[in-house]
Amino acid sequence: MFSATSLHGVRLRPSAVEERDLVITITGQLLDADLATAPHVVAALVRSLGADPVAVRETVALLTPGQRTGQRMLPRPLPLVPAMSAAFDDRVLDHDEHLALLIAAHCTDDRLEVLLTATGLSAGDLVDGALACHVSASRGGFAFVDPRFPIWLQHTASAAASIRAHALLADAHRSLDEPLCEQWHRARGALERTPEIVPALIVAARELNEAGHSSWAFRVAMEAAEHALGDARDEARLVAGTAAVAAGCMEDASELLGSLFPAGAPAHRAQALASLLVADATAKGVLPALDPVDHRPAADADPAHWYAWARTAGLAALLCAERGAIGPMRSWLGEARSADLTAGVDGAVRDAAVALCWILTGEGDDGAPEPASGPFCGALVAALRAAVDDDIDLGLQILARARAGLRDEIDPLIAGFERSALVEAYLAVAEVLLRFWAGEVAEASELLSAYTVDLPVAVPFAGLAITLAHRLELTASTRSQPSALTRALTACASGALRIESLVDSGIRSYLAGDPEQAATDIGLWHQRGAQGTLLVVPGLDEVGRAIAPGGVEPAGLAHARNLVHRARMLSEMSWRREVLEIAEEGARLHSPFAQARLEAVLGSICARHGDQAGGRRHLRASHTLFAAIGADAWRSLVEERLVRLGDQMAAAATVATAPITIMHDLDPLAASRIAWESVLTRRELEVAMRIAQGAQNREIADEFGSSVRTVEVHVGKIFAKLGVRSRVELTGLAHRAGRHL
Repeated sequence: MFSATSLHGVRLRPSAVEERDLVITITGQLLDADLATAPHVVAALVRSLGADPVAVRETVALLTPGQRTGQRMLPRPLPLVPAMSAAFDDRVLDHDEHLALLIAAHCTDDRLEVLLTATGLSAGDLVDGALACHVSASRGGFAFVDPRFPIWLQHTASAAASIRAHALLADAHRSLDEPLCEQWHRARGALERTPEIVPALIVAARELNEAGHSSWAFRVAMEAAEHALGDARDEARLVAGTAAVAAGCMEDASELLGSLFPAGAPAHRAQALASLLVADATAKGVLPALDPVDHRPAADADPAHWYAWARTAGLAALLCAERGAIGPMRSWLGEARSADLTAGVDGAVRDAAVALCWILTGEGDDGAPEPASGPFCGALVAALRAAVDDDIDLGLQILARARAGLRDEIDPLIAGFERSALVEAYLAVAEVLLRFWAGEVAEASELLSAYTVDLPVAVPFAGLAITLAHRLELTASTRSQPSALTRALTACASGALRIESLVDSGIRSYLAGDPEQAATDIGLWHQRGAQGTLLVVPGLDEVGRAIAPGGVEPAGLAHARNLVHRARMLSEMSWRREVLEIAEEGARLHSPFAQARLEAVLGSICARHGDQAGGRRHLRASHTLFAAIGADAWRSLVEERLVRLGDQMAAAATVATAPITIMHDLDPLAASRIAWESVLTRRELEVAMRIAQGAQNREIADEFGSSVRTVEVHVGKIFAKLGVRSRVELTGLAHRAGRHL
């Protein structure tokens, strides 16, 4: 058997929190050294190198860019770096000790039985003998005291010593009736190509991959490829490439699976094509552009080939859906339907692909297929559908059950990948999104940090985790710069990701007290096509609608956005009554984050209209909600507004013989422009701003090159939309806007 874990664990590992803190620190140091490394790669190195930061940094410096970004598998063994040499070069071992330790270093798992059988030692020899300072044993297993030591052993051992260690391990596994492990060590110890062991290695690699041990599966399949000839080599590369996809190592997958086209055996190409599309779309940002006619099986082909083609078409549709390519998605879904029918699988692949694509794009709400089986087409679809239907708690429960390991069902679209790190990453990112949708800002931020150091989270949903990371930090943190984890995720991203930088910039400006710049950023985002994630990440609605067309989100969040928009459009005549109505509806929102933002808007509206007590009441409610959910950046913004409001209330209560001058950080006319831009047309807005500045109709007409009559028409519409009856009321309204926006 092959172990799912590191071959040689650390006896005293740091806690999960300590390990994550160390990963974050090292990730930041590597960024500063222009060695951007994916956080989950840093974490893997930390675990493999005994939390030695120097060894980690030295190792990263020797990795290729693909290995650093997680697009390629890490080398095994890891490189021998100076920190290891300095630690172990002075170790003196006699021949028997060295051989026993080298056997331990080459073991495929950590079972004590295997080590004792291969070395001929007893448990007492190991516990009380000279090896005890290097290897510890407990509960039937063993581990190196320092996980760097086996790396040093493998690099410094002679070829003859390594061959001898593998031979003894092969004999041990044969005596334990473990033929797959025996064949692995026979292959590793062979001096020349041994094709007869390839079938067993391929079987082992497939089993490992299906069990979720993709790194080991990759190593075993690559070893098989080294010994294989002809079609067997293609099959080994197919399995290795599939394992690379499962691990999120898309450059390895693209290279290995691409080598099967066009000369590989038809059966291997049919099995490889779906994984190759996933790898290319992720690593290169290339959507499936192949012509189905070139790859569609012949009408009389084996049903297995048609089933493979149905999965390929279904995954191609999913890749298009994730990236918002709706037209190609529909075409591929049509291909999946036809192939599913020909394969005779009773709609299993078709329905799974349709359900996934429709929940991601909001297409086909009527008659959507029920979620299929498995963690991907079943749990993921069911969870997203429940959340969109406003039952986010149910969605989180579904994801929790899936991530707890209840995944024995075959997933029709991704059969064989059910336990992969890639599927685990999809479930993890979905959970973070649902937490954010539920308004659980602190929980979502903490979860994403934890998942980022364990999984290739940048792959699912075309990089949704990167948008989530930026947005959560803007919401939860008052830092001026993104964290090391977020910067590393962004720097290591591959392909054409939709990073909503203008929306992020708008949020940052708004929270810094510059709503005019925020409105400019959101306006530019719309002008440039409003490209964003299809699964909506909460953004900025306070200065305009910041949601991509067709975005999918819970109905409650859409309702909250409409309430904010309605509040921003309140007229001078009806604002007091409507503020009360909007507040009552807002109190029923499920998301405390959405409710807090609405309360903040209502507080500013009340204060702008002179109702300072109402403004303070709404702002205090907003402050309490933001503080409770960990939205510290928004809480800080509301605190500043409360301070300004308190200053103004104190000034208003002071008896004075002259008007009180109140200093504002924002030009009041600029603030009114932001407040009115969603109500007025562009020309009406410009006319309104000139009226607020004191210009007469004739002056405005001359400035805009139009007639006085045209200006009068604009003025009438402006008065009606803003609920004012005169130029004086409009001017007063404009100058009040800057006080509390």
